[in-house]
Amino acid sequence: MNEQQRIAQDATFQITCAMEHINWLRGVLHVLEDRLIQGHDEHYATVANLAIFNADDWHNQLDAERETLETRTAAAFEKAGVATQNAGKKNVSRKGGGDQ
Repeated sequence: MNEQQRIAQDATFQITCAMEHINWLRGVLHVLEDRLIQGHDEHYATVANLAIFNADDWHNQLDAERETLETRTAAAFEKAGVATQNAGKKNVSRKGGGDQ
């Protein structure tokens, strides 16, 4: 397996991990929503704190992984003599949002 294939494999793995963690976060947020609707749960702040911690932690982790993958990609293509452009500067989601 060449370096480009390893980079692609690493990127795919990171995306898969992010998707799974987002699903977990969604579950936590649904619990929070249910508790807030009921209005009588004294632990809702703890659940909200968990959601915030999880989102922040994964944002930071994925950001670090993205930087590593960009560096590896640039080095691999430079070695192969191919010019690269940093397309990762702005992430645009089809559903709105993304880095602005």
